[in-house]
Amino acid sequence: MGRYENNTAGKINKWLIILLCVGIVVCLAVTIWALFFRKTDVVLTPDYAPLETEANAEPIPDDNGEKLDAPEGGGSISIHYVDQVTIDLSDKKATLEYANPGRSTQDIVLQIVIQGEIVAQSGTINPGKQVKQLELLPDAEKMLQPGTYTDSMFKILSYDPETGEKAMVDTEAVITVTVQD
Repeated sequence: MGRYENNTAGKINKWLIILLCVGIVVCLAVTIWALFFRKTDVVLTPDYAPLETEANAEPIPDDNGEKLDAPEGGGSISIHYVDQVTIDLSDKKATLEYANPGRSTQDIVLQIVIQGEIVAQSGTINPGKQVKQLELLPDAEKMLQPGTYTDSMFKILSYDPETGEKAMVDTEAVITVTVQD
C-alpha cells in the first residue's frame, strides 16, 4: 500500500508543477501584452492641473475680474460657452467658444467628449481667459467621420489655482459638434 500512496502523491506533484508552469506562462503572456501591445491612447482626467497654460487662451475683453463669493477652502466657477463646436479634420482643430470669466476662483481644463471619447483637451485656462480653438488629441481624427454629433459634451474640470489640486466637482455641458473634412 505504501507504494500506491507514493505513486499517487508523485502524480499529484507532477500535475501541480505542470499547472504552476502553465500559470506562470499565462501571467507572462498577459504582462507582455499589457506592456507592449495594448492600446494606451486613453486620456485620463488629470489629478493636478497641467503645468502649461492653454496656448490658445486669450484675455476676455471687458472682463472686470470681480471674484464670486466662495466659502473657505472652496471655490466657485462661472461658465460662458456656446453649445456649437466645429471640428475640421484637415487641420485637426476644434473651433469653439468657451470662457472662464475673471470672477471664477478656479482654473479650468476643458475636454471635448464625443460618444464617450475625449477628442480634445485644453491646458490650464485661468480666470479671465477664453478659448476659441483647441488642437485635437493625437489620432482623434481617425475616430471621427464628417457629420453632426449631438451626443457630445464639454467636460469642465476645476482646479485650485494655488495648489493645482483637482476640485471635487466637475461640470458637463451638452454641445453639438459638427465634423468637417
